[in-house]
Amino acid sequence: MNDGLIASDAPFTPEEREILGALADTLVPASEDGVMPSAGELDIAGYVAGNAADFLPELGEILAGLDAGFADEPLGIRVEHVKAFSEARPESFQRLLAEVYGCYYQDARVLEGIGAGAGPPFPRGNTVEPGDLSLLDPVMGSSTNWRRDVPR
Repeated sequence: MNDGLIASDAPFTPEEREILGALADTLVPASEDGVMPSAGELDIAGYVAGNAADFLPELGEILAGLDAGFADEPLGIRVEHVKAFSEARPESFQRLLAEVYGCYYQDARVLEGIGAGAGPPFPRGNTVEPGDLSLLDPVMGSSTNWRRDVPR
């Protein structure tokens, strides 16, 4: 019997996700010109679930420490709540900040907004011949013994 519940991989309730979105917006608001999104527009919960699952219980505790009205408060009031949290639990705050930044700076819109461009920097402007391992020479030193089976 499922009692009307839908199975999901979502680690938080819709209310907790709303609080998380407001918290992320407080940490990294959108730019006034609209070029840079706010962190709350991103899937912070999904990012944490996929990249830092060990932080999920602590993130749940952080969200439980903020009341449901947090999401509806003006930015200035939310900043005060976040400031108080950062002073009361600095290690948790630093971890939260690291995860929010980690998610934020992987977003294609953010990368484009800061001029980094989405996607890996290779091969833009770089040509690498298939099978040419000479690029590893500076890392491996002048010895070629490590690649005896590779013809030069």
